[in-house]
Amino acid sequence: MRGRWLLGLIIAIAIAAPASAGAKGQKKARAGGAHSMTGCLQKGTEGNTYTLTSVGGTGPKTVELVEMASGVNLAPHVGDKVTITGSTVNAKTAAKAEGTTGKKKEERGEHHMKVDAVKMVSTTCP
Repeated sequence: MRGRWLLGLIIAIAIAAPASAGAKGQKKARAGGAHSMTGCLQKGTEGNTYTLTSVGGTGPKTVELVEMASGVNLAPHVGDKVTITGSTVNAKTAAKAEGTTGKKKEERGEHHMKVDAVKMVSTTCP
């Protein structure tokens, strides 16, 4: 009887361990997951980048948009108030996208995003 109880306990632990590890992985995925920001779209200072200024909310007020998903074209929206949906990009990836790999330290204090979608809010910006 005692052997069955011990075997049942071992099986229960074996089943529960991968499930809890998966839950931890989901939290990390959500932390870097998609989020939206609304502001005024401007052409960036480096290559094919854009800047979202006057961003609403409690987060950063300026965001550098350094990567665009396939099919996303920001050029027609320059000067418009837009809502950008995307994910945060780390400083190393941002520096590479901007072609400024030697200036990675400059990128650390900035908020960078990869854009997955854009929605025009208004044709004018405050």
